[in-house]
Amino acid sequence: MDTTKSMDDLDIVSMIWFVITDVDVDQSDLGKGSNLLVGSERQITDMLKRYQEAGLTMPMLWPPFADVPVAKTLDDMKRLVNDIMPKVNDAS
Repeated sequence: MDTTKSMDDLDIVSMIWFVITDVDVDQSDLGKGSNLLVGSERQITDMLKRYQEAGLTMPMLWPPFADVPVAKTLDDMKRLVNDIMPKVNDAS
């Protein structure tokens, strides 16, 4: 394909729903094909680092807007931006 770009020049994107819990959640192998990320702050941080190592360069992280109180959604988004993503980005 007449281009100088390579696979390394691509941003790999995926939409992932996330919910931060107060306790660890069983993240067995059955959940590997899911676009739902649920767990403690540590678990979500670790999983996002693994996704990044696997080549996911641009995760689109979305909190669930239905069935979750607005205050919880806003808190999760703040924790994602202020606590989780800096750790994930420092790992790269």
